[in-house]
Amino acid sequence: MLYLVHQLAHSTKMKLSPNTNNLIRVALLTSPVIGLLISISPFNHVAFSIPAFLLSVFVGISFSFLIWLVNIYLIHIQETGHHFRLSNIVRFVLSYLINVSIIAILILIIKVYVFSNQNLELTRGFREESGIFVPILMGFLLNTVVVVIAESVVLRNKKTMVELENTQLRNKNTEAFYLQLKQQIHPHFLFNSLNILKTLIKKNPDAAVDYIIKLSDFLRVAISSNNSNTVKLEEELKLCLDYLEMQKIRFGKALEYSFDIADEVKYQGFVPVFAIQLLIENAIKHNSLTENSPLKIDVIHRDGWIKVSNNLQAKSNTESSTGLGLINLTERYKMLSDSSIEIFRNENVFSVSIKILSQ
Repeated sequence: MLYLVHQLAHSTKMKLSPNTNNLIRVALLTSPVIGLLISISPFNHVAFSIPAFLLSVFVGISFSFLIWLVNIYLIHIQETGHHFRLSNIVRFVLSYLINVSIIAILILIIKVYVFSNQNLELTRGFREESGIFVPILMGFLLNTVVVVIAESVVLRNKKTMVELENTQLRNKNTEAFYLQLKQQIHPHFLFNSLNILKTLIKKNPDAAVDYIIKLSDFLRVAISSNNSNTVKLEEELKLCLDYLEMQKIRFGKALEYSFDIADEVKYQGFVPVFAIQLLIENAIKHNSLTENSPLKIDVIHRDGWIKVSNNLQAKSNTESSTGLGLINLTERYKMLSDSSIEIFRNENVFSVSIKILSQ
């Protein structure tokens, strides 16, 4: 027993496994209960006195804790692979051989050298006519109880570890996928911006210069938000206003926009990075804009949702698209909340609503 305690104490310097730590706690909690049950079981017939009963309980607790130590040490060897490797079958066989032998021998020693001298009858197994059978049976039953409890603890710990590993793996996959989605946003935006710049250079070089200046300011803000999953609604709206000013350089009176969002909502809510800007960008990309028939974009707040709507003026020749816009935004919302985006379309209006997040 001292050797087992020494080995487990030495193992603590090398950091015990979660199974070993849990088993030691369970051993400390269950040993007194098992010891008490042994003292009142049919195996025990203590003379009717408090000292004899307390001594019986102490012996039962000692037997139980000793059996626990043997099983914990065998499980520790199996998990760490120190000394040699054990299969479950070999561990069970060793557990019964060691514990039954130790308990039987200790009971006989106690019978001969302790209780016989005190004229105490600890168990019926101590009677000379019972021989070695009852001590062996007692050791077998005690070890069975401990093995069943230990295996339940080990299986529960393994199940918990598997669930934890699966959760961590899902989180890592989600983070990786979300990062991939975020990395798709900037190329998508730059592709459209460069197309616009190409058009401005041909038609209005002075406007192209202003556009480049505003684009650089816009990208500076965008890059600073690159490490965030969400952004304050106030900051996203500021980004959208900068973006719309860029578009006004190109389209002039052919583009109109309005914002109807209370200040308290701006300062408290969050949205995914580039969520609203992406919706505005899609509206400009997929609709025709003329001074006689301007594109009107409205950004409004209703009951915890931000709705971006525009009048439908579909282009006859739609610009090439990467197809990432709404799909990207939908996937990001699935990862950040239980809500998705809501899309509405009729002959005159197209709108997309996104939920304001608490963080």
